[in-house]
Amino acid sequence: MNRSDTTLFQPNKPTNLSGLSTNMKHYNISEISPLLLSAKTALVVIPTLSVDSVGAGLALALSLKKKGLDAKVYTPHSTDANYSKLSGLELLTNTLSSSDLVVTLNYPLDQIDQVSYNDDGGKLNLVVKTKQSAPKIETNQIFIDNDSSSADICFMLGDESSLNNASELTSKGNWIFISPANTQKTWAKTSLIDPDAPFSEIFTFLIPMLGLELDQDSAKDLLIGLRVATQSFSVNVSPESFEAGAICLRATQPSESAPQNSFDQQTPIESVEKSAGLAPGTNKPNPIPSA
Repeated sequence: MNRSDTTLFQPNKPTNLSGLSTNMKHYNISEISPLLLSAKTALVVIPTLSVDSVGAGLALALSLKKKGLDAKVYTPHSTDANYSKLSGLELLTNTLSSSDLVVTLNYPLDQIDQVSYNDDGGKLNLVVKTKQSAPKIETNQIFIDNDSSSADICFMLGDESSLNNASELTSKGNWIFISPANTQKTWAKTSLIDPDAPFSEIFTFLIPMLGLELDQDSAKDLLIGLRVATQSFSVNVSPESFEAGAICLRATQPSESAPQNSFDQQTPIESVEKSAGLAPGTNKPNPIPSA
C-alpha cells in the first residue's frame, strides 16, 4: 500500500499564556491524532540506543499505557547501567513475537452478535455468531496472519537501517517516523522532522499535544534524556530546550500526598552524562557496549 510521507514540522512560535511569553514548539499532528484515537496497541521502535532516544521512547510508551493502550518498546540492543535511572524499563524488549495468530474478518462489525470459543476434543474453535438475517461470512472474507508484531500505531525513533533484518517490520502497520534528520521514508504514514532537537525535547512538546499525560515517570525519563543530550543544558541548546526542561521539571514535582522519589538512588545522573558518549547536543548514538 502506498504511503504519503508528510513532514510535520512547523517553525517555533511564541505562545502567550496569561501574558507570559514562552517558547513552545507546535507540531502538525493532524495525521497522528486520528491513528491514536482508534488505536488499542502501540509499538515504539528505537533502532539505535542513546539515553536520549530510550528516555523519549519509554516516556511515550508510559503515556500511551496511561491512556489505556497496550504499549511496548522494541530495541535490538541491551541497555546497561547508564539507563538504570529510567522508568518503564520493563517495557523494553529485544524480540518481536511472530507466534501470535490474528484472524481478521472483512465483515461489517455491526452485523456480528457474539464472538466466543470452545474446546472441541483439545482443538480450539473460534465461534463468530452473526445477527439474525445477517449475510453469511464467506471464506474469502477470512484472513489469517501469524505475524502480529505490528501494532495499531507504530513510532520509529530514527533511521531503521540499523535494525538489519528486523527493519522488515515497517512493511505493515501505521508508522510515524520521528527524527532530527530530514529524511523521507516511503513506508511511513507520516513523519515528524525537527532538526537539531534531541528526541527528549521533541516528545516533551509532542506528548501533551497528543492528549497524553506527562506524569512524574514519563517527565523524569524526558528530563534525564534532555540533560544527557545537552550535557546539562550547556551545549547546543535553544530557548525551547530550556522550556522543555522546565516543563519536565514541573511535572516531576511530587504532590503533597505522594512519597518523595530520589533521582540519585542508583547511577548518579552526572556519571550518566559523562559516560553517555553523545556528541554535544545531538542524537548521535551511545557506543554499544561489547559483550
